[in-house]
Amino acid sequence: MRIPAIVLMSALALNVTAVSLCQAQSWRFGVGVAYVTGISDVADHYEDNLRRAGRDADVDLRLPVGFGAIATYLWRSDLRADVALGPMFSISGDVHHFELPLSGTIGYSFMSGSSVSPYVRAGLVYHYVDGDQYSGTSPGLLAAVGVDLTHFTFEIATDQSEVEFDALACATPAACTLTKEKLNTYDLIASFYYRF
Repeated sequence: MRIPAIVLMSALALNVTAVSLCQAQSWRFGVGVAYVTGISDVADHYEDNLRRAGRDADVDLRLPVGFGAIATYLWRSDLRADVALGPMFSISGDVHHFELPLSGTIGYSFMSGSSVSPYVRAGLVYHYVDGDQYSGTSPGLLAAVGVDLTHFTFEIATDQSEVEFDALACATPAACTLTKEKLNTYDLIASFYYRF
């Protein structure tokens, strides 16, 4: 059976288009800092639990600013894949809390060849957590908008993952029961990265 030439030409054109869409334009890496709104809720949770247990609360979160890194694979079609680690936070004092998210997203960069390139990206995020009163982690959706400049990136993101903690529920100071409380610890993230 012979395949018509038009079918072969169409298949070849689709194949060439698929290959050109998947050719990498560049790798981009960045390190930077991020401000996170939800991490202060974790410090408040620890302080509340300590007070309900009748202890003085000394929980130290000096600044809600953490450090992170991101790697971006950008295709010629302006599609992008990002893998990010962080921002990392640590709470100390009478309690110990360490949190480090890992995210993977797919997105699109507008005008990626210019010195100012807005982008959108979305995907999944999982938080590695170690600390007192930590019970579990639920992965969630990460969605972000940002702009890539020549050597810098600014980004605003929302992280819908949740971290579960042990919590004390007290009807009276002498009658407390152990329950669970879920917190959205990285609710809103504002990031600044240096790109190289």
